[in-house]
Amino acid sequence: MEVGAFFLLVIVVVVLGVIGGGVYAIAGRLRQKQLDPQGDQVEGPAGTQGSQRPRHVEVASEQRADFVDTH
Repeated sequence: MEVGAFFLLVIVVVVLGVIGGGVYAIAGRLRQKQLDPQGDQVEGPAGTQGSQRPRHVEVASEQRADFVDTH
């Protein structure tokens, strides 16, 4: 009886480890894509290359905020 309980415990730990490892790998991959500077593109219509996002500037007042490179 104790051997069967130990075997079930080992199976549960292995399954939880595999699920946890999979979630960790997927989260790491998505985080890497999110932090990739080449991936920070504005999505345009299908088949076109997106342009780089405009850079924000710091302003003293929130009433007047402008963007760099938006002529």
